[in-house]
Amino acid sequence: MKSLNKWLFTVMLGVGGLGAMGGLAYAADMGSLTILSPKDGSMVQAGMATKLTYNVKLSPEGNHLHVYVDDQKPIIDRDVTGCPCSVELPALMAGKHTIVVKEARADHSLTGLQASTIVTAK
Repeated sequence: MKSLNKWLFTVMLGVGGLGAMGGLAYAADMGSLTILSPKDGSMVQAGMATKLTYNVKLSPEGNHLHVYVDDQKPIIDRDVTGCPCSVELPALMAGKHTIVVKEARADHSLTGLQASTIVTAK
């Protein structure tokens, strides 16, 4: 009986170890997205195009990015290799603006990976 208990403990420990390693590997493949500029809370010039710069590592489900300025139609960015990457945003009217970058699948459904920044145009 003691050997059976020892064997079960070893198997359970091994399964738990594999589960933890599998979880770590999965977390490493989740992808990442970071906006480099403009920084959250920064000022940009109203009426002028603004360059959005970011780093992205697409998740296994990701295919491209959608960039939203406030709630406008998204800018689609498919060239996301060799980052830092950038897109030119449309000229912003004076006031606060929310910029959100979201990872999308090939069918344009969103994966949940996203980053955002709020800027003020003056």
